[in-house]
Amino acid sequence: MRTFSHQKVITSDQVPKFEEYKGMRIVDCFNDEEAEDNFQNVRYSFQQDPTKYIPLTVTMTRKGTPADYRLVAFSHLSLQQFVDVVKYDPSDPHSIKGYDSAEMREAHEQTQSDFKGQKMKNMHNFKEYILEGIQGIRPLYLPTICGWQSEEYFDDTVFVSLDGNNPNALYGRLFLPKKAVMQADGQTQTAALFRAADTKEARDSGEIDKLTVTLEIELNMNETMAGNSFADRNGRGTKKNLNLVQKLDTSSPQSKLRLQVVPGTVFEGRLADGRTTGTSVTATANIIDLNTLAQIFMEVTTNGKFKPSDLKHHHIQHVEKYCKEFLEILGEEFGQDWKHPIPNPKKEDTYRRLYVHGWPFALKALAKVYFNAKVDELTPIVNAMSSEKNNSNKLLSAEDNFNRLLEEEKEKESATPKLTIEDFKERLHKIDWLRYRKHWIDITGHSVDKNGEKRTFTLKSTGEKQVVALAQNNANFINAVANKIMSDKWSDLCKKENEPLT
Repeated sequence: MRTFSHQKVITSDQVPKFEEYKGMRIVDCFNDEEAEDNFQNVRYSFQQDPTKYIPLTVTMTRKGTPADYRLVAFSHLSLQQFVDVVKYDPSDPHSIKGYDSAEMREAHEQTQSDFKGQKMKNMHNFKEYILEGIQGIRPLYLPTICGWQSEEYFDDTVFVSLDGNNPNALYGRLFLPKKAVMQADGQTQTAALFRAADTKEARDSGEIDKLTVTLEIELNMNETMAGNSFADRNGRGTKKNLNLVQKLDTSSPQSKLRLQVVPGTVFEGRLADGRTTGTSVTATANIIDLNTLAQIFMEVTTNGKFKPSDLKHHHIQHVEKYCKEFLEILGEEFGQDWKHPIPNPKKEDTYRRLYVHGWPFALKALAKVYFNAKVDELTPIVNAMSSEKNNSNKLLSAEDNFNRLLEEEKEKESATPKLTIEDFKERLHKIDWLRYRKHWIDITGHSVDKNGEKRTFTLKSTGEKQVVALAQNNANFINAVANKIMSDKWSDLCKKENEPLT
């Protein structure tokens, strides 16, 4: 038996940090014979302290671009090892020690919905799938679980490089601090693996030590970076919670535009993000959600020709002033109506029950009107955005190329606004925005009851009955409202006639 009493112990803080791996402590056995000798003879303190570390055989990778590598360890674990390493069951987070520290609570609340309803069913279905594999009923095709560990523990993490032929995929041993590994993706599968590991079938069959799970661990992460990882994995062409993705994807052009434009406007602190209260008829805290705001920005700046995902970082400086001005105009005209009393007085109706401008379709329509008031200034930007896809210049950066195209577009004959910005403000002020006015229901239609009659509601302030107008967020409504406001007959929207009850 080897003893350590007569040999010098090398502490973890003596292990050199490699800046090209984000400052990770690395014992380079591949290039350093002395380091290899020390490791083979168990002279490092991290080798001698099994209470603090879990040793894992991993491929240590640098993913992404040199400008901002992600440091990721890939390991292939038995089900028992997976449970021991991860520790964090997203369906029962309070069961682990340290849940309230190391950003865990905030990260969990940002990226996890409660395991109820369909999500709970999905977890149980996945657990049954795993058990069928354990029982030999079917082969298992388990996805890679993507996790992360906090930057709080990174300085204690040590990697021993045994093969360094590929600097972007080092093979070796990772001495990972015995702290929880949260998920950036694969939460439902992780919860199912924890449940499966706790079954009699897994224990009695011995499969808990044989079933293999691939775990990807991102190192040196904080809750903001973990949020971006979640957003990147779940927000590219999928049907995930788009508001949550917008909130967490802090590096995206849309998020940066929002963070530069919203402060100081009526929308500050009043944007639904997928975890706070929503934008229903009775909810007053949030005016719109983040995904709606992103769409509004594209209506303001491109008349809806481009999607939020088409916005690039080099576009922001050219469009932000228009987005800011539009939000300020809305605040000046409607801010007094978008009240958020807590609680809402019993004799007052909420603003979305009363006003058309409380709904996304109307705000998107107004964004289109704004674009047409600024069409002479915005058209060159739109055309440059269209041109840059097919007119790249390898000698120029994306930003310089766009600026070149923009200057070319500005030299061309400009479009003529359909109305001035003063006209736009005047019409906003003079239009009657009550939803139950006849001129709105002529555009939007009305709801019907089970007998096919007009559905009505009672105004809390007066006790009067009024017809329930529709508020469908589709292109037909958006375009109809925008066209009416820009038309010569816009004054029809100023009338005080209510929709007849029958």
